[in-house]
Amino acid sequence: MTDTDAREPTGIPTATTMSNASSTDHTLPRAALIALSFSTFATVTVEMLPSGLLPQIGGGLGVEPAVVGGLVTAWALTIAVTSMPLVRVARNVRRTRLLPAALAVVAAAVLATSLAPTFEIALAGRIVSAAAHGVFWAVIVVYVSEIVAPDRIGRALAIVLADPAVAGLVGLPIGAALVDVVGWRGVFGGASAILAVTAIALALILTDPGRTTGGGSSGVDERASGSGWNRSAIASTGTALAGTLVLLGHFVVFTYISMIVTDAARFGSGSLAILLAVFGAAGAVGVTASGWLSDRWPRATVPATVLALLTAFVIVTVAPTVPVLFVIAIVLWGLVSGVFPPAMQVRVLRLASARFRTTAGGVVVATFNLGVAAGAALGGVVVGSGVDRLAPVALVVTTVGAVALALLARVGTAPVPSP
Repeated sequence: MTDTDAREPTGIPTATTMSNASSTDHTLPRAALIALSFSTFATVTVEMLPSGLLPQIGGGLGVEPAVVGGLVTAWALTIAVTSMPLVRVARNVRRTRLLPAALAVVAAAVLATSLAPTFEIALAGRIVSAAAHGVFWAVIVVYVSEIVAPDRIGRALAIVLADPAVAGLVGLPIGAALVDVVGWRGVFGGASAILAVTAIALALILTDPGRTTGGGSSGVDERASGSGWNRSAIASTGTALAGTLVLLGHFVVFTYISMIVTDAARFGSGSLAILLAVFGAAGAVGVTASGWLSDRWPRATVPATVLALLTAFVIVTVAPTVPVLFVIAIVLWGLVSGVFPPAMQVRVLRLASARFRTTAGGVVVATFNLGVAAGAALGGVVVGSGVDRLAPVALVVTTVGAVALALLARVGTAPVPSP
């Protein structure tokens, strides 16, 4: 399959088959993509900050670090609950206005958190931040799909979604290093300022990809037939939910990866940092390759990625104490952690009709965050029975997700009657 074969051979009006103002230009709008990429770096850094500053935040607010952990849980749950309703409420706002506005709300809420005199007020700030963050992430992937040619969507999203991976490697460590100099409130205040400046930059740089015909769209024809729209909604939403099961399986084990390395695989504690670095490096390679893979093989990338993840989980389940095999599993697992999230988002967008595209973006954000929270929670239950049981449970859950994706692929490629 060539790059120009990114269209689904179906009657479903997909994101890739929609013509827009920039669809005939195969160059990428670098300035907009770089600005959006930095904005995702900033928002994900803010998302992660409490994890690296638990003792300092707890001391400043007079609560135990375990209580501060609620800031992390509240973030994921807020996004899962509010993304869909808020996206629906804001569906008539142009994306070029909604993206900077959502980022500005995140900045204001982060500032409120930095000034909070009590944990409850800090928690309220985090909830508002998370709600705006969910809208931002639901809309950003749709906007990117509208400002690039159909066969460049994967590569464009790879640029925008690369910086969230960098946030864990760079943003969080910088925040942790600065906390001893400016305190946790100073770190959050600085993050708020960066977000505010980024919001202004987006307002100046982002351009409307075309005539808006409702829902903040880019001038595409939204008059899909009832059957086509229903099939599109089923295929895209079902695919997002199936992908959530895969993520759930991933986080069952990833949440406790350090214990898997030292207890199940029996590596020494000195090897932990090395293996985590290998995992992170593989993830960076995966993110870099995800765009090209999604554009080159739009239908095969997600199934192949899930198959690689299942292979890794089989190895960890059957032969965790064989060093060479375990390292291979870590590399495969790391690659998947980089490829799968952006590839899934591209896949969902390509299945969604113009009429359902923004809603599909909200579905992805909500379900993915639900998968993160549920995976960590399930892992916490399972690990009490033994670390060696984590991988088998993850294997089962991921297999269910893989089967669901295979079944939904048939829905996504079935012919749709002409209106």
